[in-house]
Amino acid sequence: MSNEIRRRNAPRSPPENEMEDLNLSYDESRLSANALMAASPIHSGPVMKMHVPAIFSFLPSPIQWLLTTRCCPKICAPQWKPRFLIALGGYLYRFKDENGSSPKGAPTPLDVCSDCRIITREDDEYGEFNAVTDCVPDGYNVVFEVSSVGKTQYFAVESREEALTWVNSLRQGQQDVITRNMGHSKIPYPKEWTAFDASAKRLRDQKLRIKQKLEQLDKKEQEMQTMGAGGSIGGGYYS
Repeated sequence: MSNEIRRRNAPRSPPENEMEDLNLSYDESRLSANALMAASPIHSGPVMKMHVPAIFSFLPSPIQWLLTTRCCPKICAPQWKPRFLIALGGYLYRFKDENGSSPKGAPTPLDVCSDCRIITREDDEYGEFNAVTDCVPDGYNVVFEVSSVGKTQYFAVESREEALTWVNSLRQGQQDVITRNMGHSKIPYPKEWTAFDASAKRLRDQKLRIKQKLEQLDKKEQEMQTMGAGGSIGGGYYS
């Protein structure tokens, strides 16, 4: 009798299919371009992404323009690099190419995108984007911008139609995420997309922790250097 009670009260393992789903949700190795493409993404395609050195962002617009239109060290000027974008579920992923095994950088959550728009010289009244529009690679005629908290990304594509498709897809994806988070969505959400979203969030959180740790170490090193400089000055003053 007691053995029967123990068997009834013993914790049961989840069904095998539920275990597979659980493991699926937290396996970052699944975030390959091929796996995402097999899940019918919102939109995907090749682009050129603008990589901007940190120091470039703090320069006045005229200096930025000179760096992008004149010969200068590559370390100082923005560079365009080929990427393969995939918008799926609640995230925008960047890969080196269509066969990329893992995303480049952290996936961008669509619900935190503050703006997605096409950038043209005609719309740039104050020349704010000259540094972007004046150095677009050959064969890529239109640039679109994806802005989120603390980060702005520029992508170049071959035609305005492709840029418009990207902008509309990302805006619609953002609206779908917000609607779903509010509990108002009546459209069934693909189970596989839920797994990809969970993996993307975990990968993004991991990269954020690494970035914060590096910033803390850098700050600490600067403080130690400042203290060392102050000590040497003091010693010289009283010698």
